Amino acid sequence: MRNLRQYSKYLRYTIIFALIIIAAAVVVNLLLSELEERLISTNQDLCIKYLDSLNAAGETEIRMLGDEGILLERDLSATQGRKLDERLTKISESLLCNENGIEGGFYLLLQDDFFGYAFPTSPPPVPVYGPPPRSYKIIKDQLIESIFSDSLIVGLHSFNAATFPLATRPVYYRSEAVGATWVRIHIEKELPIIKLKQILYLSALVAIAGFVVLMVVYSVWAGEIRGIKKELQLVSSGTPLKLKERWGIFKYISQSVNSMLETIEKEDRQKQELEKKLIQKEKMASLGRVIAGVAHEVKTPLAIIKTRIQMWQRDIEKHPEMSEYISTDSLELVIDETNRLSSLVDRLLIFSRPIKNMLKPSDINILLEDVLKILDYENNDSGILVLRKLDQDIPLISLDENSIKQVLINILNNSYESMPAGGRIVVETYLKEKEEQVFIEITDEGSGIPQEAIEEIFVPFFTLKESGVGLGLAISDQIIKAHNGEIILMNNDPGGVKCIIKLPVKQ
Repeated sequence: MRNLRQYSKYLRYTIIFALIIIAAAVVVNLLLSELEERLISTNQDLCIKYLDSLNAAGETEIRMLGDEGILLERDLSATQGRKLDERLTKISESLLCNENGIEGGFYLLLQDDFFGYAFPTSPPPVPVYGPPPRSYKIIKDQLIESIFSDSLIVGLHSFNAATFPLATRPVYYRSEAVGATWVRIHIEKELPIIKLKQILYLSALVAIAGFVVLMVVYSVWAGEIRGIKKELQLVSSGTPLKLKERWGIFKYISQSVNSMLETIEKEDRQKQELEKKLIQKEKMASLGRVIAGVAHEVKTPLAIIKTRIQMWQRDIEKHPEMSEYISTDSLELVIDETNRLSSLVDRLLIFSRPIKNMLKPSDINILLEDVLKILDYENNDSGILVLRKLDQDIPLISLDENSIKQVLINILNNSYESMPAGGRIVVETYLKEKEEQVFIEITDEGSGIPQEAIEEIFVPFFTLKESGVGLGLAISDQIIKAHNGEIILMNNDPGGVKCIIKLPVKQ
């Protein structure tokens, strides 16, 4: 409805503009027509004036030529024709020499030819004989009509760029019309009004057409601008939206705005990711400080307990009768549990212990082979096939070998445990020179990771295993980050998990 009202407004503007142009054209046309008529009338009167003079002056000469018999001869000799033309020309030239652009002469019916033709004020070239070819027939036709109608005829003629009024009147010998006089004056130079009319009509049409085109273009542009404004309002309100494709300059605007929106969206995602990483880093740093303090407090009592138990074991060996109250097996169990607690504390210390001082150039393929030998031996009857795709051209990289082995063992153990019925594990290494990173990919055919757990998989103490502690992947993540690398876990299509470990070539 709004678009319909908008288009109606543009239509009204167009009609009003067209009416104004048409009214102006009509008024100017009337003024030009009046001026044209006045100019034509003035020149026609001028032609009649000179025609009357020429007719009066020619009466005597026509009578003399008739009396001499020359006028009544149909076939004149060259001498007679020249004599006749010279005598009539003197009359024409003497009368027409005072008005610029005027010309005229005589036409004799019996000889069917022009005589006494004069154009004393016209520029060269001079016609050899008679009026110019383009106006010859026009003048002759009006002369004959004037003779046979026995009347004065004043006409307005034009062809190509020439416009002229023409006046003709019969001449008599012994009361019989033997010919006619004619006078014309070219007024195309004084009559630009005709051209002005044409220009006026053309200008009016061009103006109306131009305004219509302008209104159409403005209407389309206004619609596009309103569309962009509406879409930008939606974007500013938080609606995830891209501007639709448009044409012309609006295409450039839409593409520029979309590019800006994509950049802003990308920066927002990066900001959120950085904030998330910063929060995680702060959490891990806080956790590391807490763990370091707790571990320090726990390790000493554990060491004392273990030492005391070992002393009791030695006492029992010296005094067998004491085994009646405390068995060696129970003490061994206490020592094992103490060792397990101590090992857990050591693992927790990964969160607070720097490893950069323990880096040395290492071959990642050799580390993988060492880990796979251990796991292949431990899982000999699991029905799992390990496929190796190791790039032998990978350069040595700086690693803490024991820490990286621990990471590889954690990842591969998870893959083994996810396939109790057997399957395949693909271990691949390769180098991306442009990124200056070594990639380790471990892909299994296990049950995968629930989608809701992907975001929490590296959080300490988060586990999907019934008997798990939830430190393996968290520790692995910390180790890889300490190497300035990245570890990514994702579900693989059609099934299983793919783990990608990225390690920089240069630390």
